[in-house]
Amino acid sequence: MGIKVIDNFLPLDEVEELQHLIIDSVSFPWFYQEQVAIQDGSETQLWNWYQSHMLYANNQSRSNHYDKIADIFLPKFDDLKSLIRIKANFYPYTEILREHLPHTDYEFEHTAAIFSLNTCDGFTRMKDDTKIDSVKNRIVFFDGSTTHNSSTTTSDRVRWNLNFNYL
Repeated sequence: MGIKVIDNFLPLDEVEELQHLIIDSVSFPWFYQEQVAIQDGSETQLWNWYQSHMLYANNQSRSNHYDKIADIFLPKFDDLKSLIRIKANFYPYTEILREHLPHTDYEFEHTAAIFSLNTCDGFTRMKDDTKIDSVKNRIVFFDGSTTHNSSTTTSDRVRWNLNFNYL
C-alpha cells in the first residue's frame, strides 16, 4: 500500500460538525499522554506530550462520541473489513516546530488514516521522508505498520486530528 492523500474528503457541513463536537466543545474529554512515541524511554522532553481521546479499541466503543464519528467516516472507507482503533489527537503549540520520534501504530500490515481537523504547520512524516501537511479536511491513508511520526505546531494553539486503523 502506498501513501494516498485526499483533500476535501468530507462535505463542509460534516467538517463543521466535527469541529463543533471536538474542538469547540467544553465537554469533549481529553486525556493527557506523557509521551508521544516511546522507543527507549529517553524521550522525556517537556514538549513531548499530547492529549488523546480513544473512540474505539479492543473491538468496542470507548466513547459516547464513537457513533457520530463512525457514521461520518466508516461508510467512506470502501476497503474497511475490520476496525482496529479510532483515536482523536491533540498536539500542543510549541515555540519551535518539534518532530516526535518515529513509530508504527501496529506491527502488522493494516490501513492507517489521519484526518486533519485544522490547518497548521504541523505534519506527519513518512518513512520515505514524505511530509503530509496538516490541512483541514485532508486525509492521508498509508500502511500503519510503516514508520512515521507526528509533529507539534507553531502556527496554531493545537494540531487536531483523527486517527483510524483498520484491516
